[in-house]
Amino acid sequence: MTTNNTTNITNATNVTSNSNLTSLTGVLYPNIPHENQSAVDHAVMFSPPRVIKVTDGVYSAIGFSMGNVLMIEGTDGIIIIDTLETNEAAQKALDALHKITTKPVVAVIYTHNHVDHTEGAGVFVKDGEKAGKKVDVIAQASLLTNYYKSYGTLAQQQARYSYRWGGSFLPTEGEDRVISAGIGLPTQLGTSSFVPPNVTFNKTLNVTYAGVKMILGSQPGETPDELYVWLPEKKILFVGENLYKLFPNLYSMRGTRYRDISLWIDSLDKLRTLNATCIVPSHTVPLCGQKDVADLLTGYRDGVAYIYDQSIRQINKGANPEQLVQLIQLPPYLRSNPWLQERYGQWSWMPKGVYAGEVGWNPGDPTWFNPVTPQERGANIVNAYGGLNNTINQIKQAIINQKYNWAAELATYVLDANPDNKEAKLLKAQAFRILAWKNPTSGARNWYLTDARILEGKLDPKFLNQLSGTKERIIGTPIDVLLSLVRYQIDPQKSGNMNLTLGIKLNDVDNSTSNNTGNEYKLQIRKAVLEFQRSFPSNPDVAITTDERTLKQVIAGIITLDEAIRLGKLKIDGDPLKLKQFVRVLDTGLTDKSPIPATVG
Repeated sequence: MTTNNTTNITNATNVTSNSNLTSLTGVLYPNIPHENQSAVDHAVMFSPPRVIKVTDGVYSAIGFSMGNVLMIEGTDGIIIIDTLETNEAAQKALDALHKITTKPVVAVIYTHNHVDHTEGAGVFVKDGEKAGKKVDVIAQASLLTNYYKSYGTLAQQQARYSYRWGGSFLPTEGEDRVISAGIGLPTQLGTSSFVPPNVTFNKTLNVTYAGVKMILGSQPGETPDELYVWLPEKKILFVGENLYKLFPNLYSMRGTRYRDISLWIDSLDKLRTLNATCIVPSHTVPLCGQKDVADLLTGYRDGVAYIYDQSIRQINKGANPEQLVQLIQLPPYLRSNPWLQERYGQWSWMPKGVYAGEVGWNPGDPTWFNPVTPQERGANIVNAYGGLNNTINQIKQAIINQKYNWAAELATYVLDANPDNKEAKLLKAQAFRILAWKNPTSGARNWYLTDARILEGKLDPKFLNQLSGTKERIIGTPIDVLLSLVRYQIDPQKSGNMNLTLGIKLNDVDNSTSNNTGNEYKLQIRKAVLEFQRSFPSNPDVAITTDERTLKQVIAGIITLDEAIRLGKLKIDGDPLKLKQFVRVLDTGLTDKSPIPATVG
């Protein structure tokens, strides 16, 4: 960890006795603050929740959740930009905005597909519908595809990483307390109500709602479907998540598709040409003043460009990912920019992301073409240190010598070879906790602490794996998308030489949430592969007939297969044992009476 990542420690608050933590390993914790003061100071931005007036008719509701809800007031209604990640948070933000105006919602705009910008949409749509308004939901044309990719195909991975990153299961008090998520409050749990967009575009869209003229434009960056909203008459610019008062996540530790940084730079350059008087981000705070906005956009753009350009330069000179971290440091004039601070992501993570996105996994050293297994590497290292006890002592000494990263790494090698070694787990947790206390970056602190608590048995990691989605999100997802995701759940160790075809007939397809107008599907297991088709098989081994809602309820776990059959909502044609065989090979730990796996989250 560089010096930049451990600043402002001595002035931090909350210095308390660590005696309650020492007995776990016998190694004393350093008597240091339990949090980095700069992270604490940054989190003040989100408390208390409030509505900031940007200018007449333009407002930002901040501190209600991870993101902001942005409101534009028109003649007879309001336009909402971004909707938070839960209905509960969205309702609180809407209530606060309605203290300013009681005009109903007439349009909702998604700046991009991430759940903290989309999942509370139903709250705002219902607000307009109650007033008799037809509420348009506007987004880029590719948003749905990207949404289902992130929160369908990779649902469990996204949940497992996002809850660590956002600090969702950390306590609110004590040495492990969550401070913030950097861009807002910690990731929240609750109900959701994503509403698919009914107005989409590719490049630009000129629209008027409630007398407000808006230009929406494509600005790929954090996501390929990112958009900006420009009010030409007020010269107000809503920048989505391509800019906020933090160094941007050019690579996301949560795990996402490569963020094309060259396009991100182009998008920032496009925003600079508008000469806005105010910028309103979807996270953190607005900024007004034409010169200040121009200076900010230029400085932010240069911070992004420096990381990307120098990464490409060093890659061309032969640097591998680990070397990039040492070679690339923001110069002092960019490092001091208040909008480029490490409160969300760390500068050192980004060059590795550039390498992975532009080059791939190959570091250039053939040693790593076909490396030994982690178990073999761990055993070899433990043996080289003179055995398990000597290696454990080396981990303890590393902690005493304040070599916390090395202590965590060495403990990892021990656990690769000895997964159940309790002492190594506790020492690794101790190193993580100290690294968390020192770190000014929310995501690093939250992840260190979450994994420390997992290693100590205070948090069950299986719980994180189960939180892959909400029932509401599954019910709102097109049935063909849900069924197409089952292919990712087949366990080849269980399927063996199975050849089994399941036919599905739906007798009341809700085409408003379906990508096709058909109502028949095929799921075929051929040994180790499952194939999905949007047509009924000619000779299925077993078939089910039901309605779309019932099948979604089974997928979401609201009712079981047996319950659906008993209630007369699902009919089986063929051998019921074949259906149970099919379900058993899916990698979900289901029993005969369990629901089909929930795959969207």
